[in-house]
Amino acid sequence: MSASWTRLPDIALLEVFSYLATPQDRWNASLVCKFWSRFFSHPKIWEDVELKSEKSDELTVASIRSFGAHFKRVKVYNSTFFFGVRDILREIAQRCEKVSVFILEPTFRTHEPIYLGIMAELMATFQKLRQLEEVRLPFLQTTGTDSYNPLKSIHANSAHTLSVLDVTEFTRHPRPLSTVLKLTGIKSLSISYQNLTEEILLAMKDHRTLQDLTIVKSQAKPQSGKGTTLPGSIWKDLQYELPDLRVHLVLTEEAPLSCPKGMPVVSYAVADHNNPNSVQLNRLISKLILTYSETLENFVIKADNSFFWDLQLIQLARRCSNIRAVIVDGTVTLESLTEACRQWKKLELLYVKESKVSSTEKSMYQVEKEEPTEVLSRKLGYPWRPLEDEEFFQKTKRFLSKTLTTAVLRRCPPKVHDKGYRY
Repeated sequence: MSASWTRLPDIALLEVFSYLATPQDRWNASLVCKFWSRFFSHPKIWEDVELKSEKSDELTVASIRSFGAHFKRVKVYNSTFFFGVRDILREIAQRCEKVSVFILEPTFRTHEPIYLGIMAELMATFQKLRQLEEVRLPFLQTTGTDSYNPLKSIHANSAHTLSVLDVTEFTRHPRPLSTVLKLTGIKSLSISYQNLTEEILLAMKDHRTLQDLTIVKSQAKPQSGKGTTLPGSIWKDLQYELPDLRVHLVLTEEAPLSCPKGMPVVSYAVADHNNPNSVQLNRLISKLILTYSETLENFVIKADNSFFWDLQLIQLARRCSNIRAVIVDGTVTLESLTEACRQWKKLELLYVKESKVSSTEKSMYQVEKEEPTEVLSRKLGYPWRPLEDEEFFQKTKRFLSKTLTTAVLRRCPPKVHDKGYRY
């Protein structure tokens, strides 16, 4: 190996290891040379870790036992191997007292015996973690009672520190969400449209701490309860008590969505995977743009087909003058994108996937002798270019984690048949 690589400064090697999220990746990197091997046990790189439970991994469990005391931000990937998830959660409960951020990212939808076991282990884990500041449990199914309710353990042990909560897919039974009413320090709440009730909003108004509310609409019909149709008067009261409240809307399926005028919506994300070419979705987007034209700042498109989003961008440019960030993961022409950006005086961020950018044969820019990329670069103040797929994903993920929610990037986990589960 080149001597220049073995003599990298510590800060450079720490940066290298920071991109290796799992214990297995870090172990492989430590085998490069003796100089690199000493960084495997450096406390700094173990503050942020991702743990996968696809199979019984002794290295993952050994890493938790050896370096769990340094864990601060933990993401656990659930899988069909229940015992792997159980072992990881039990080790975290015993050895990771400093964890402040906990994320459970399921890779599949469970049937009852599995998710009851996961719920029980989560309850035991949250009883030991008393410094939680951020908890994200997307796509986690719940029961109708508090017997398997991890939010109850969070309230009992971390209610004074918890500020970020993501329960966007608690759609099976709404009763466990009543615990949210008791969390008095929540600053950022992500919840499904079906489970957002007047009681939750009134509780947040009384607590006077809520700053960001992300509402995710993922199904055409609620699975339980009567759904949500909150009048504009409630939002006006919230704005009076919470003047800094920012609402982010995420539409992940083609589904009807009421748009009360008093809602302070600053972000809107289209994450439709089915048929964004439908008249219903286009009408919904038009209605949202018209309703929240004065407050809308962020607009995100994620579509998995060849439908062009030029008309929506032009309409957005004409109606919404306060746009600061636009992310397009859908087919769009550079000409329409440039025309829209000309009208946004406050635009700061523009991410477009290179593989979905097209150009018309004849355009006004041929007369001006100026390429659209040059116009966009001058508008944004830096050399702008469409992003490759991986770079686009990483930058979008960082932006969404700070502004609204990574639910825009997630697909609903596939359902595995019973005979496919491993106990």
